[in-house]
Amino acid sequence: MTTNPRLEIHIPDHEVLRKIGGGAYGEVWLARGVTGAWRAVKVVWREDFDDERGFEREFDGILQYEPLSRDHPGLVNILHVGRSKEGQEIFYYYVMELGDDYHTGVEINAVEYEARTLRSDLVTADGTPLDLDFCLDVALRLANALSYLHQRGLAHRDVKPSNVIFVGGKAKLADIGLVAPRDQRTFVGTEGFVPPEGPGSAQADLYSLGKVLYEMMTGKDRLQFPELPDELPSGDKRKVWLEMNRLICDICEPKQSKRTITTAEELSETVSRLQQGKKMRKKRAASLFKNTLILLVFGLLASAAFYWEAWSRIQPIFSYSSVTIPIVDIPDPVPDPDLSPKNEVCAIKVITSPPYAQVSENGVLLYEVTPTEFRNFEPGDVVTYRFELDGYGVLEKTYTVPDQEIFVVNEQLSVFRPPLEDDVWTGPLGVEYQPRDGFHISGFLRSSDFKQFLQDTGNKHAAKYIPFSESVDSIEIALLTEVQAVAYIVWLEAKARDEGLLEEGQMMDFVQVPDLAATDYTAVDRNKGVLPTRSVVKKIAYASILFNSNPEGARIYVDEEFIGTTPFQLEQLRPKKMQIELRVDGYQKHKYTIDLADNEAFILNAILKKNNGVIFGAKWKNSLGLTMVPIRDGLMASEFETRVKDYNLFMQETKHRRFRSPGFRQEPNHPVVGVNRADAIDFCKWLTARERASATISESHRYKIPSDLEWSELAGFEEAPEQSPSERDHRAQNDPRLSNLYFWGADFPPSNLVANLADETAAKAVGVSMDRTVEGYNDGFEKTSPVGSFPASANGLYDLCGNVYEWVDTDYEEGTELAVVRGGSWATFTKNHLRVWSRFQMSKSFRDNQFGFRIILVDESQKSE
Repeated sequence: MTTNPRLEIHIPDHEVLRKIGGGAYGEVWLARGVTGAWRAVKVVWREDFDDERGFEREFDGILQYEPLSRDHPGLVNILHVGRSKEGQEIFYYYVMELGDDYHTGVEINAVEYEARTLRSDLVTADGTPLDLDFCLDVALRLANALSYLHQRGLAHRDVKPSNVIFVGGKAKLADIGLVAPRDQRTFVGTEGFVPPEGPGSAQADLYSLGKVLYEMMTGKDRLQFPELPDELPSGDKRKVWLEMNRLICDICEPKQSKRTITTAEELSETVSRLQQGKKMRKKRAASLFKNTLILLVFGLLASAAFYWEAWSRIQPIFSYSSVTIPIVDIPDPVPDPDLSPKNEVCAIKVITSPPYAQVSENGVLLYEVTPTEFRNFEPGDVVTYRFELDGYGVLEKTYTVPDQEIFVVNEQLSVFRPPLEDDVWTGPLGVEYQPRDGFHISGFLRSSDFKQFLQDTGNKHAAKYIPFSESVDSIEIALLTEVQAVAYIVWLEAKARDEGLLEEGQMMDFVQVPDLAATDYTAVDRNKGVLPTRSVVKKIAYASILFNSNPEGARIYVDEEFIGTTPFQLEQLRPKKMQIELRVDGYQKHKYTIDLADNEAFILNAILKKNNGVIFGAKWKNSLGLTMVPIRDGLMASEFETRVKDYNLFMQETKHRRFRSPGFRQEPNHPVVGVNRADAIDFCKWLTARERASATISESHRYKIPSDLEWSELAGFEEAPEQSPSERDHRAQNDPRLSNLYFWGADFPPSNLVANLADETAAKAVGVSMDRTVEGYNDGFEKTSPVGSFPASANGLYDLCGNVYEWVDTDYEEGTELAVVRGGSWATFTKNHLRVWSRFQMSKSFRDNQFGFRIILVDESQKSE
């Protein structure tokens, strides 16, 4: 498998922006089509497969699945499939509809886009059950989608929350690269979602969906099944919830024979009944059959037991209690390489739809058209066919001849009828476009065509319609504003491309005719800019922009999409109005609107003005008065823990719930306590939005609490990124460099005042005994102390040790409720808890007067993929 980074992917008619996901089954990239529509493109590389056969099998599977994907609302739509090459690497790809943004819904921000999945919804819920009506809606949609797949002999094989995305707020099954014929034995799946009998079957998909619904309904992990949440809904919802829970227990029953609901169609019907307030149907007939079968089996077992007892009397004594019987995977039989093929000579029958395509074989034009048949191939031969037919795109594919008497090649040709010079062209709505010098133009926009646009897009801005006589026919035409005309042409061009009616270098545009003489077209319409409109198709007259700035290195955003840093040349641009923004840390944003003309070479020279914004690499005081200290490229940390006065401002501006009362007096410059991890994360989101709005940080900068690894960096040592916090804990305890190292050195107790710990002063408090303090140490503070009261660490951070434990944004073990706090507190006294590597585990939702947090600022533009 390749480990080379692929930083550039070229997909026809798409601008590929950045990688947004990936795994063993390919990479997913964010892309934008020539119409401006956002898409997800999945790329699967030949080099990631052990052999050619596996790669071609997966590609053929996508080709078969592609038309099915658009026929069901519960499946992510595949809009196009193709294959290409980057350098020496071959890949195939498919273009899909893009899921909603986790943060902004259907509004896509290319720089910060993160797909909304069911997993992200569950993480946001933080252990709280999701809304019951939402659960029922998702259950019904996914059950119907699985039913549709299963009826066509396919299985998904990896149904789990991260493979459920939302498009327009509706759940859809994603990661269709795993879809395969049912009962295919290749093992895929995720622990906890795979039934005991293994993946690949319709019932296995159903079991996986049941575990997904369990996580949604209870807020618990699927490995905790069948535990219930502490609180159940009340009233009528409680009855539905309990019925739904009974349904989940049925389809997730470990013993396959005990499940009464065995198909996705039955699950869909049952969920639909629950939505209508009806109960599940009981399968009495099945139960009667099952009871009868049990009696029959019991009788047979009794007879077998009699004969076993007699036989065992003459066998040697053998104790199974001392023997472990391993489960052995029996490998598939290895074919004998000496076996000859069944067919010495094979034939290839070539069919295309539509027929009569011209055929080339291995680059040689044959005087044959489809359908046709060619002979004299041996099993294993590789042959490349190219199909050409007027009005359809050229198709070229390579095939390996199988060991069978006749191998049938059946290909569907795609329509390709772009405008040709001097020829009348028929557009996607059946409208004829007349040739002109360098372009084609339609008649006036018909009201029926604009109404189809409104219906297809859900656009609510209806036009004004007037009668108009065109030649001898009287029609009704639409009068549009410029905004309406732009939206209509974007939709029309996308439709033309989907139907194979435009070449890559062609575009659609519009012209408006203010001086038309027509009944009911008035001067009032003309003055309002409500005008008769024609569609135009023409070659793209590409323009360019050269970006310069002082200082250099400004980040360039075109229509809110990051494209590079100055100086920068942007070429092959479609002429249009564009919003340009230049951003440099420490300087004011500069915004421009550019209306590019055909073939224009625009030069933008910008002189940027300084502001009090952050500049990574230098100390900087933020809007709260907290000094942010540079740790490394792209990472700065607050020198102090978050203070009471900082958190008070957050509560005041957001109406966020108060922190839990500590039970003792705190001043404004003491560290805030009584917050859980979610509170700390919400604080960081608020501060990020606040300072982005004031332009003191940019859209690529974000406040957060440190991850476990980042907190170790703050403490001055590195740990293995591939390990979990629990594994790092174990490793550090056995590392002689760290095992006995405290924040102040190797001596215990510390010889100098180093931090606010459980000391002799703390022992004066009610309920605190001397045996729960650091013997011989007195820092002078009974509880929390003002931030910065003790010496800073080597990198300029105060109170890394003591005062309050600091939340980090990492679970102790993935998928568990246990989170991590670091650094000790005013009540910490044990050696183990004061070592630099020590991690204290606590529920994410826990609030305590020892727990606070420290913020860091990261530059996400510096993170590698």
